[in-house]
Amino acid sequence: MLRLIVMALTVALACTNSFAAKSGAKSKPAKSKPAKSKALEFKDARDGQTYRLVKIGSHTWFGDNLNFKSEGSYCLDDDENNCMAYGRLYSWDAARSVCPSGFRLPKHEDFESLWNAAGADYNAGYLLKTTYGWKGDTNGNDTLKFAAMPAGNRFDDATYGNLAKFAFFWSADDALEDIGQGEARVWYLTNKSMAFGYTSKAKNFGFSVRCVK
Repeated sequence: MLRLIVMALTVALACTNSFAAKSGAKSKPAKSKPAKSKALEFKDARDGQTYRLVKIGSHTWFGDNLNFKSEGSYCLDDDENNCMAYGRLYSWDAARSVCPSGFRLPKHEDFESLWNAAGADYNAGYLLKTTYGWKGDTNGNDTLKFAAMPAGNRFDDATYGNLAKFAFFWSADDALEDIGQGEARVWYLTNKSMAFGYTSKAKNFGFSVRCVK
């Protein structure tokens, strides 16, 4: 059974908000061999947009952030160009139903499977991050072709931040019981490390969506 080691990661944001939260960073003594990936494509019949599909382990993931316009979705800084570059940012309620037919919002265990495929250690982010765009010397090598981009987020006060610093992905799960109501789990990567972990945030934050099946 996969053992999770929860690590606390306090993050100072370049905004009016304080973005400190519990984080579940993952680690285990021995590194697993990274999974191989195979890229395909998917055309969303709703708006004609095309996304890369990446087979990682037993899952097929979108290799790009979703960019389907829906109620409860936003472009970073309200700039449509950012939606084209990074995909849209969704509230949790919007994220739960926004994936196209045949795909779904990933569950917590789906992300755990992705973390395991990336080596299941504190360097998992190196295999998941894009080779460009991350602030500082923290780009990845994108071995798994997941292409996690630092798309930033929308805060609950309708401001934006963290471009080039964070990639946040909603999961379909509510927050852990000890966190409180009104929050859901979100997995993230940061320019502060190569870890891939999770935390819980208010459901009206805006984060990226990766669909899976």
